[in-house]
Amino acid sequence: MKSLLTRLIASSGLVLAACAAVPIAAQAHATLVKCTVAPGAMLAATPKTISCTFAEGVNPKGSFIGVFQATGDKGEVDRQNSALSFSNVKQLTVGLPKLAKGSYNLIWFTISADDGHRAAGNLNFTIK
Repeated sequence: MKSLLTRLIASSGLVLAACAAVPIAAQAHATLVKCTVAPGAMLAATPKTISCTFAEGVNPKGSFIGVFQATGDKGEVDRQNSALSFSNVKQLTVGLPKLAKGSYNLIWFTISADDGHRAAGNLNFTIK
């Protein structure tokens, strides 16, 4: 009986050691890494486009960036053409018309192309 118990303990230790040695995939999300408009930026003029780069590739179906007026009820003020970059699967770009002076919110929502995880966030900027 002691021999069987010793073997069970030894084999369970080997199984635990083997499991610990197997790498586990990181649970990452397509979170914002950088944007052509910095959070809190005070811009003298409206940029023609805003591009945001994320930590991993984004699924073009369901991922977007949009610019909204911070106050009032005007809603989305960009050209509503948010699209994945042709040269970088981690980058979304949206076009802008000339914006009036004021505060704006850039809102982003991504679905990871790698694992389908969702992420979202926002940043504010001002046109002086």
